[in-house]
Amino acid sequence: MALSLHPGRYLRITAVAMLLGHAVMAWIGQMPLRALLWDEKLVSEAIHKLTGMKWAEWASSMQVDAMIESIIFAQGWVFCALALCIALPLPRRFIATGAALASLNLAFLAWLKFHDSGLGIGHFFEHGSQFLLPLLIMLCVLKKPWEPLAKCALAATFVCHGASAIGLGSQIPIWNHPRPGNYMEMTMQCLGLQSESAAGGILITAGILDVIVIISIFIKGWPRILGLSYMAGWGFLTALARPWFHFDPTAAAETLLRWLPEFFFRAPHFCLPLCLLLALRKTTAKIHSPE
Repeated sequence: MALSLHPGRYLRITAVAMLLGHAVMAWIGQMPLRALLWDEKLVSEAIHKLTGMKWAEWASSMQVDAMIESIIFAQGWVFCALALCIALPLPRRFIATGAALASLNLAFLAWLKFHDSGLGIGHFFEHGSQFLLPLLIMLCVLKKPWEPLAKCALAATFVCHGASAIGLGSQIPIWNHPRPGNYMEMTMQCLGLQSESAAGGILITAGILDVIVIISIFIKGWPRILGLSYMAGWGFLTALARPWFHFDPTAAAETLLRWLPEFFFRAPHFCLPLCLLLALRKTTAKIHSPE
């Protein structure tokens, strides 16, 4: 039996891989919930009202720390349950509901990462392909157009990654996007470079290309095809760079457990462009099919 080429099937497969990647990250404690629950300015008043604890007591309590760890671990099971909801052949309304809940959970996770970074708003929107992917599935199962939102999701991810690759600093905190140090390290090690200036030049070029391809995917014809093809290839390489850069043969199991999930939860960065290319192929075939 031939494998179905319907984009909705691959959107769901991508979402399952992404959610399971986030589940493993939660199970190994890699979720910045403490950045929120230990933010004195933001939550101290609410904590005192809810628990009666003074801030110093809350922040130093081993029981509170254990509770936060338990919540993070439980969130892993939430991601796992949402992955099952999307993967199983359930009625459309259940899949749509699960997808909406997945989107809310992922948007909250993206906000936590943004809050933890203390940097510009782009550190939230760079996860757009991830937290909007479940909504694309919801639109797809409800037989609504999903491609426009998919293009916007990719645009958010690539423009924000591009801004970080270029290193767009600002005196205004909300627009501050300095280049992360690990970008330079990963580029030098993965490409075998010795010069920081060469690695910096490659990152600036990649950042500029990210902006160019964003424009191209909103143009019909070959610019869109080339742009989506570039996004798929570059998205795959940048996702693979994490486990590749951090892999240690002497501690293979530990490094793979820690870094391979980062590849899987970035699956939308390269699978979403492929799904759009597949949708284009189906549209073209439909237009040219004989009556």
